[in-house]
Amino acid sequence: MITAAILEMADVLGASLAPLFAEVSDWRDRLEAVLSAGGASSTDVDEAVEWLVAPSLADARPTLGAGFVAAPGFLEDAPWHLAWWASAANGVGLGGRPGTLRRLVSIEDPLDESFHDYTRLEWWRGAVEGRGAYLAGPYIDYLCTDELTLTLTMPVEVDGRVAGVVGADLSVARLERLTDGVIGAAAVPAVLGTAAGRVIAATDAGVEPGTPARRLGWACEWHPVPGCGGTLAVSRAA
Repeated sequence: MITAAILEMADVLGASLAPLFAEVSDWRDRLEAVLSAGGASSTDVDEAVEWLVAPSLADARPTLGAGFVAAPGFLEDAPWHLAWWASAANGVGLGGRPGTLRRLVSIEDPLDESFHDYTRLEWWRGAVEGRGAYLAGPYIDYLCTDELTLTLTMPVEVDGRVAGVVGADLSVARLERLTDGVIGAAAVPAVLGTAAGRVIAATDAGVEPGTPARRLGWACEWHPVPGCGGTLAVSRAA
């Protein structure tokens, strides 16, 4: 049974987390407008995406990376294209490199042995197949940060066709700064999880983020966190 305490927790979490989702939704709307005008090249897309996401990557918000990933064949001059930027905080200290806003380097030639088909990945499939917001993870981002990360994606559509996905990489550690006060003060044992049933935070500090809730033997009845596109929910943990 969903208690009043869980409902209140969902509302408080929504007030903290919904702005992150609203920002990605705004990026989607703006990119759809740019791409709907037609004739956009990969360079045009890169410039538009950098202009959109750079401000969000310049401060201490949970966003560690953000950008747009084109659907195969949508851009004529770049059949496979990833316009993704990493924040100055993304990967700081790894290999001794200094923090700086930078574009993520990717292999876009499908004939290259290092090429990876991103359309097979969860963050792509979830957004495209569901035609809505999708939250993948938590997972360890070995590519950039070596830390627990969530990837939020939304489909970008032009004339009814999926042009790609827009999204953001979110640091679980930074999200915990927004959620710990709420989770820690919970009147009942509780858990914050993704729509896929993976734990993000819990009142029990021994429960690690990324753990499937079903493995813990909880009979969870989840309640959506408002403003998060159905991707986040809270539940009593026992």
